[in-house]
Amino acid sequence: MKRIIIDTDPGIDDAFAILLALAAKEKLEVLALTTVNGNAGVDQVTKNACKICDIADENELPIFKGCSRPLCRERENSAVFHGDDGLGNIGIPDTVVKVGCEHAVDYLVRKAREEKGEITLTAIGPLTNIAAAIKKDAEFAGNVKELVIMGGAEFKGNMSPHAEFNFWVDPEAAKIVFAAGFGKITMIGLDATAYIYLDPVLRELLYAINTPVSRFMHKISRVYMDGHWKIEKKLGCELCDVLTIAYLLDESVVEKVDAFVDVETKGLCEGASVVYRKKYYPQKEKNCEVAVKADVKHFYDIFFKYLFPEYLATAAQLLTNYYDSK
Repeated sequence: MKRIIIDTDPGIDDAFAILLALAAKEKLEVLALTTVNGNAGVDQVTKNACKICDIADENELPIFKGCSRPLCRERENSAVFHGDDGLGNIGIPDTVVKVGCEHAVDYLVRKAREEKGEITLTAIGPLTNIAAAIKKDAEFAGNVKELVIMGGAEFKGNMSPHAEFNFWVDPEAAKIVFAAGFGKITMIGLDATAYIYLDPVLRELLYAINTPVSRFMHKISRVYMDGHWKIEKKLGCELCDVLTIAYLLDESVVEKVDAFVDVETKGLCEGASVVYRKKYYPQKEKNCEVAVKADVKHFYDIFFKYLFPEYLATAAQLLTNYYDSK
């Protein structure tokens, strides 16, 4: 049983990821959600986190609001893909979930100290809260069992030719995190998440399943799919953050390499994650394992096994038909 904290900026794929984590109770104990500015402002993404917990019937899960801006700069949010409200412009009413009074950074520092070596920190938004916790407590990185990050890209970004969104929003924070000395970091970036696409057929299956969770996923993903079509002319949407949770449930869903990772903070390549694979740069000291590929069918086995187990065989058959037709 992994004890995890999810640091998040919900975000459509964040919502999918959180719902998967909450459904996998026999494998993951979600201790709290901590929110950070990213896909929308921190007030909005905190409201979104509350809505997601409400949909999952997890109204007792602690939620702590975190940093409202990057460490050193201002950035725009990703309204093209996530909508102005971060959840596909579906309209987010107030929910019964209450937000904790403690700042997310203070909570992270305290909880990591109280449960030293026990917590897997899962960061699926910009790394501002994590960097702030490092700055606040020099022992923070050593107190965390493992840090799993959705962010970065070895070869191709989505905000520039080199920079992925989460690192682009706060590159200074990302740089601090990789230099902090965590015992284990896994970076699940765009090289791996590019394999994980929600195609129109599987999206319609979510509608047909007709539960509150599946219909919520179907509804919020409309704007996300439209954004991918507008920018990339692709039918479907990438479930970046969801792969991170699938990895926590079964590490074999991705292929990884050992690497030293640093982050560029200035110039044309700001926000870029520079990946020195140990195979090619043996003189560099490893600080990370980098996911380079994902198994699509295995991912969807995990996704449906925990969220909609009665439709696992149906989803597998649809995937087989889709890939066999290519």
